[in-house]
Amino acid sequence: MDKTVFETCFTKWNEGSEDKTWDELAKQFYFESGEKLRDKFRKECKKQGISKKRNEVFKSNNKNPRIIVFDVESLPGVGYFWSLWDQNIGLEQIISDVCLLSWAGKFLNEPEMYFDILQPKEAIKKDTKRIVKSCWDFLSQADAIIGHNLSQYDVKLINTEFLQYDLPPLKFITIDTLIIAKQNFKFSSNKLKFINDKLGIRNKIDNDGFPLWKACHEGDPEALNTMLEYNKGDILATEELFYRLRPYIRNFNMSLYNDITELQCPVCGSTNLKVENYYYTGNAGKYESVRCLDCKCISRKKQNLLSKEKKNFPSGHGSSCEPRLLLAIFLIVTAGL
Repeated sequence: MDKTVFETCFTKWNEGSEDKTWDELAKQFYFESGEKLRDKFRKECKKQGISKKRNEVFKSNNKNPRIIVFDVESLPGVGYFWSLWDQNIGLEQIISDVCLLSWAGKFLNEPEMYFDILQPKEAIKKDTKRIVKSCWDFLSQADAIIGHNLSQYDVKLINTEFLQYDLPPLKFITIDTLIIAKQNFKFSSNKLKFINDKLGIRNKIDNDGFPLWKACHEGDPEALNTMLEYNKGDILATEELFYRLRPYIRNFNMSLYNDITELQCPVCGSTNLKVENYYYTGNAGKYESVRCLDCKCISRKKQNLLSKEKKNFPSGHGSSCEPRLLLAIFLIVTAGL
């Protein structure tokens, strides 16, 4: 079954609204009837091992974290101006504000893609209420969200939209591949396209640039479909980058979400580990360093191997202060002379 057809049918099925739309979907995708499309969809679900709707799966699965790869596209703001250089747009010069155009996401390690985009009339009116609600419903299932420039852009944009429509705040951990790249590496550019190209992994889909956003702003149906495909392409590119950067993640611990009692990797949850040397802290700490043989992440065990006597040894801070103290005494004495 074609991937686009399956994803569209799955979304309708998950929403519980497919009974009224099978015939419409059959016409859209050139099937003989809605019943034949539904039968094809059921066989594809069976093939992929999907037996429950997404919301039902989420409710029954509380032992593993729900991690979502997520990305948004937005419409640009429009305003009056007198020059193209060094402009500050005043409030009275704003014609339309920046707003959500589309969102896409998928659960990590799962094939289904979830998405929504403004319809032509909504894009013209900048009416985001419907897709903001669908975005909120999707993200409400997440324990953690992965994205590129997620913290500074995507999350702030959707939170602004949530606030506008009086939707309650969502609580999740953010895993931002842009932040991880900046903290650990020195890429010439930290843009997703540049990094993925450098690493030789799946990349973003090319587009026509600003003319595409302009056409979406004007409600062009073809442009909106192109934008949605571009948005979904970012999800797959971000997921591949996440797996390459995963050993460097420090703000997420898989072991908190399951009942495994043996030692496991905090990043991927694997128990395929190997002790490699020791990890020393600056303040009297010595721990066994552990390498995950699956994702290659390095972590450490919690037990401090130093004895009580060793822990109570001076940390060295006192000796580093002595030269300063001697210098202060010298200055006081010389000043008195």
